Amino acid sequence: MNRYRLMISSNDRLLGHFESATPWAHDAAQEIARCLAAAGYGLELLVADSERRLLESGPDGVRVLHSEPIFKSATLP
Repeated sequence: MNRYRLMISSNDRLLGHFESATPWAHDAAQEIARCLAAAGYGLELLVADSERRLLESGPDGVRVLHSEPIFKSATLP
């Protein structure tokens, strides 16, 4: 399942982002993008296609201490 991040800006200033990792994340990001684009906001869609992980190896096995998605640009319709 992919994670999508929609970067939202106004007047070339970053306002924040919307991020979703639900099974319908792509549709959610597209729907929000349509609403915000109609209101004049600048948008950039990113998709996480991999992740960086920090692992710990011990007597009980390997466990994930931290994971960070790695985003790349995607296209908005």
